[in-house]
Amino acid sequence: MTPEDRRAVYSHREIAAIIKGITLDDGTDAPITGKSLGEAILFVSEEASTNASSAHIVYGANESLSYTDCLSIYRDYGPALRRGSN
Repeated sequence: MTPEDRRAVYSHREIAAIIKGITLDDGTDAPITGKSLGEAILFVSEEASTNASSAHIVYGANESLSYTDCLSIYRDYGPALRRGSN
């Protein structure tokens, strides 16, 4: 993911996102909704359980971010995302 790609995703941090690929204790995959893209990136990067490497985020028309994409964005924008800065 290029710096321009990360900047573009960060600029869309307020839009709605869905987290997929997080497996619950009972083995089911329950999508997590109700988060903004920024919150979803933080969740996947900081709070997700050890199986987060299979997580991905779906947002916008047909956009998605892998776990490694989230970590890349978090590396550049994590503090700003935690502050909720605009």
